[in-house]
Amino acid sequence: MKLLHLGFLSGAAMLAVHPAIAAQYSTTKVEALYGWDYQDEADAGFTIDNPRHSILTFANASGWSWGDSFFFADFTNYDQSSDEEQDFGSTHAEWIVRGNLGELFNSDLSFGPVKGVYAAAQLDFDRNSSTRKTTHLAGLSFDLDVPGLDFFKLHTLYRNDESDAAEGSSEQYTLVWSRTFELGSATFSFEGFLDYITEEGDLADQLLTQPQLVWHATDNIGLGIEYQYWHNKFGLEGTDESLPQAMVRWTF
Repeated sequence: MKLLHLGFLSGAAMLAVHPAIAAQYSTTKVEALYGWDYQDEADAGFTIDNPRHSILTFANASGWSWGDSFFFADFTNYDQSSDEEQDFGSTHAEWIVRGNLGELFNSDLSFGPVKGVYAAAQLDFDRNSSTRKTTHLAGLSFDLDVPGLDFFKLHTLYRNDESDAAEGSSEQYTLVWSRTFELGSATFSFEGFLDYITEEGDLADQLLTQPQLVWHATDNIGLGIEYQYWHNKFGLEGTDESLPQAMVRWTF
């Protein structure tokens, strides 16, 4: 818990020191996704999801000289009415704030492929018909110089999940990447993330990745496909998921 407090205090201190500095960039996007062949039953035999449904995602990424923040919220099964036989509608949101330690201490902390070192604090929110929980995370994050990519980030976070099944604590390792490229006159991007969470209490270790291939039809509209692989979905051992999701994106 001391690490969590230090992480949140670091983020709060950075905000307090630089309140008047405008964001160097801020991008907001809305994505509508539709997938099929979701893993709707746990390995233990009880239902956990609808086999096909839609997801509506709101996300914002903003950056300052002192660090950056990223927020997103997924609204799952928003196309299902409350009287559906299996109503697994839910909201999952994450907010991570990173403070640049090099900027804070006025020192060059880069080494090898590491371009920047950050203190990071993250909150995860989960709300559905049976769960209302907030997960606290804190640790270090690194910007890495990977040839061919626009950016590549590595988050190494201590994780405290307040659910009854997740007694104790765990670690979460997250990779985030993006690459923009052109084919002829068309612009594409390959982007996504990978989360690995170690086991915690009764929850098995999890690996979730969602790479996306997006065709940017205009500066504001993107069409693409997202592939989702989830090992031990929801921390349920032996419950794996692998499927494509069609996607439309609006960027503001």
